Amino acid sequence: MFDDRYVSEIEENVFEECMELRNHGKKIIGVYCAFTPKEIIAAAGGIPVALCAGSQKSVEKGELHLPRNLCPLVKSSYGHALADSCPYLYYSDYILADATCDGKKKMFELLGNMKPLYLLQLPQTAETEESLEYWLKELYKIKELLEKETGVHITDEGLREQIKLYNQFRKSINQVYELNKGEVPLVYGKEIEAITGAVTFECNLNSRIEEIQLAIEKIKERTKNSVFLQEIKNKPRILLTGCPTTNKKLLNIIEESGGVVVAMENCGGLKTTGNLVEETENPMRALGERYLSVACPCMSPNPKRLEIISKIVEDYKIDGVIELTWQACHTYNIEAYDIKRFVTGECNKPYMQIGTDYTDHDHQQIRVRVEAFLELLSE
Repeated sequence: MFDDRYVSEIEENVFEECMELRNHGKKIIGVYCAFTPKEIIAAAGGIPVALCAGSQKSVEKGELHLPRNLCPLVKSSYGHALADSCPYLYYSDYILADATCDGKKKMFELLGNMKPLYLLQLPQTAETEESLEYWLKELYKIKELLEKETGVHITDEGLREQIKLYNQFRKSINQVYELNKGEVPLVYGKEIEAITGAVTFECNLNSRIEEIQLAIEKIKERTKNSVFLQEIKNKPRILLTGCPTTNKKLLNIIEESGGVVVAMENCGGLKTTGNLVEETENPMRALGERYLSVACPCMSPNPKRLEIISKIVEDYKIDGVIELTWQACHTYNIEAYDIKRFVTGECNKPYMQIGTDYTDHDHQQIRVRVEAFLELLSE
């Protein structure tokens, strides 16, 4: 129901709307990670756009300047800049980047030669008050920067308005996932990706919320479709965790092999959408607290990720956990040891880690491993 055509139709409409706004002076601000508060961008009258890439073609371009054994996400993102092959990046007037890993951090130094860029310096831990104060100083820096870039003064009232709007957006995405909490899941992981990730430019969140709500109503009609319910009810329920699903190779293999990805904890999934911003009198501090709490392995320690996974396993009746690790993503790869121990011990669920890149060279090998894992869950 929610295929590539569904995505392309929404993207085409939003792209045209954003170009019209840009022609009238709106600034497009590119972001790369879940730590950058889009509410501040929107309160400045800017249009946030997500820039992480999933194309193997741009990986090859990125390798002209970057090591071959670097993370494909980093290479693909940079390759698009070299080739001018991504309209989202091409039309970005300014980039706000996050120092989440060494690969991205050094790549951003090169990218800064092509686009105006500010690198937000993240603290190493989210566990201390000193870290929060440090992070707040960074957020005030980008607030001032955005005011200069857009010519719009960012007020507390404007921030609170955007916090409410983005919270509604997150709630809508969470409602899509929640369709899979029942005894029989109602939506495949590929469809969740299509519905929630259909638009990269965020220029009209109210329209996106309406589109997501319409999709939810269509999906609910499946409760009357006995053929669909019979098809999906006995499929193993998978939690896909780990690196961002910028490339859909593993997600597609899991569902083509007979599983259903009922929940995703990856960046952009429940790890980031499940956590709302407190609607308080001090919006900047509320944004600082919320965004610093993103359970990314770049933070040390990172106990919140275990809490999130535990809750997802229980709420979504997970049968097995599959962790995606992109090649050379050392933070996720090292943390996978603790995730495996936690999932198989505390959660008492089967776990499998898949390390890969954006190419198809290991497609069949991964398929065989996934099929064996799903067969184990069906016994």
